[in-house]
Amino acid sequence: MSQMKPLKKPPGFKDPTIPIQMPPQPRKVNLPPSLYTQKKKRRSYCRRRCCCYCLIILILLLFLVAACGFLYLWFDPKLPVFHLRSLDFTKFNVTESQDGPKLNAQSTLGVELKNPNRELKIVYGETRVELKGENDVNMGEGKVSGFVQEKKSVKVVKFGVKSNEMWLYGESVGKMMKIGFKNKNLRVSADVSGAIGIGYKGWKSWKIGVRVSCGFLRLKQIENGATPKCRITLFNWFHLN
Repeated sequence: MSQMKPLKKPPGFKDPTIPIQMPPQPRKVNLPPSLYTQKKKRRSYCRRRCCCYCLIILILLLFLVAACGFLYLWFDPKLPVFHLRSLDFTKFNVTESQDGPKLNAQSTLGVELKNPNRELKIVYGETRVELKGENDVNMGEGKVSGFVQEKKSVKVVKFGVKSNEMWLYGESVGKMMKIGFKNKNLRVSADVSGAIGIGYKGWKSWKIGVRVSCGFLRLKQIENGATPKCRITLFNWFHLN
């Protein structure tokens, strides 16, 4: 008889009679006590250094706040005071057309600026003015370049205001403007906008936006010398009267 060949073992077959060998475990290395001591010292040193940095920053912040407070008390900064000083018309014509009345006007508007600061200058950027009549009618615009006002001084800034054929909405508005200008009962207001900062000797601060509104006055009141104090608006939300 022919001898039978042994069957091939399937893939992944494990002989249960052969004991399973576990992989060798890594040996735990015991560090000398000196290394643990060095790590603790290093952590303690880092903590102390971090605390020192935080303490230094806190001291600098307190010093900065104290210095700013001292400078504020020393200089006592104040905003400039605005007054509407004069308004002189060199041209004022209301003409009729098929599309409605038109206004063609030219004037010189004087705004008085008072710097009440005893040590600080006032630094002005480019400043614009808009002249308005009753019913919010636009009567012209003008502007001046930036300038510096010295401490404890009063300055009158002259704006050349022009209105080149502005449309007036409605015949009644045109008639009202004509009659009001003729009898000097026309009410006008001026809105001044720009940016201001402060200066001390050669130093100048950044500028902040400002808007000044000089309330409605009749032309006869302005001609008689009325100089109402104007309202100042900072950042479009903070109001000072």
